[in-house]
Amino acid sequence: MPPALVVPAYYPDIVEVIRSADWLVHNFGGKDVDIYNAAYYQYNLQVEGIKYQVIIDMNCLQYLINLVKRPNSTEFSRIASAYLTFFQIADIQLDPTCAIYEKINYSDDRADEAISNLEQFRGIDNHSLEEIAAYALGYEQQLHIKPIVSPDRDQLRNKLLQYRRLRDWDSLYLCILAITNIEIDSSVSQSKKVLKFINWCVSEFRFSLASLIFAAALFGRLPAKKMMKYKLGETRDKNIASLRNMTWDLYYVDWYMKSWIAKDVHTDNLILTADAGLKLIIDLAVACQLADGLGPLEPHLAHELKPIEEAYSNRHLAKRAYKSKKWGVEHRASLIKEYESRLLQTAI
Repeated sequence: MPPALVVPAYYPDIVEVIRSADWLVHNFGGKDVDIYNAAYYQYNLQVEGIKYQVIIDMNCLQYLINLVKRPNSTEFSRIASAYLTFFQIADIQLDPTCAIYEKINYSDDRADEAISNLEQFRGIDNHSLEEIAAYALGYEQQLHIKPIVSPDRDQLRNKLLQYRRLRDWDSLYLCILAITNIEIDSSVSQSKKVLKFINWCVSEFRFSLASLIFAAALFGRLPAKKMMKYKLGETRDKNIASLRNMTWDLYYVDWYMKSWIAKDVHTDNLILTADAGLKLIIDLAVACQLADGLGPLEPHLAHELKPIEEAYSNRHLAKRAYKSKKWGVEHRASLIKEYESRLLQTAI
């Protein structure tokens, strides 16, 4: 049991806010872990030398920025600032890297706005703890915080635009295209859609735990609202944006899982999101990783789980496109082109 932590008088109120919101996802084993006890993080940092880092999604980044930009606070901005207060008390660092990449979204025109957001975030993250807490608890309506300006914006801009595609983004985008295509295919019953996707992974592409969990959450019995953002009959531009938005959701899951599996032994990562669909996917992915199997998907898939587990466990025995002669960047590009044509041809 870690020693008691000396905290500000408003600390219990801050914990009450964030505990009620429950935006934080972790991969700590054990049912008795209280992720909203700052003393645990402080103890592990000071005694065990373990640093904690929270990946924030773009929505959470925007909620924090809004506490400066908007004259009247919103509930989500207050919750985000309550989390920021808690993280500062617990000596937990925030990582907005993935959110900044999503903000840019491979558009040079958005790079300057993303850098401005990053500078504003740095100013907020380094602002007075008392003022951030006062905003979180409703005693302040808007804060005046100066951004911490980057010393060399051009160099930062070039660095952020260096990679035209982040590693694995195109592969995850293709998985989203395939899942969306199955979603609108009325010839496949809802109970068979996850298996359809897994068979597609075997025959056409490759497996991704993140995309498998996404499909299970979407097609299962307990989907979160608004997980499927693509809509038949919507404008082409909106559907392109929706497909990319879902890909970024998947990218956060993939980013987080890889950061966990290949982590530095002295760093533990968590993730903060108010998106119910994204949180569901990450929770399920973490549960499957801890269980070393797909058992945690049973409440979502029930009787469909057994054939899905069989297909997944036999994936190395089946004849697959992955690592065959046709496998490569060109194969992935051709599949992307095929599905984009199918999903966007009827758009306005």
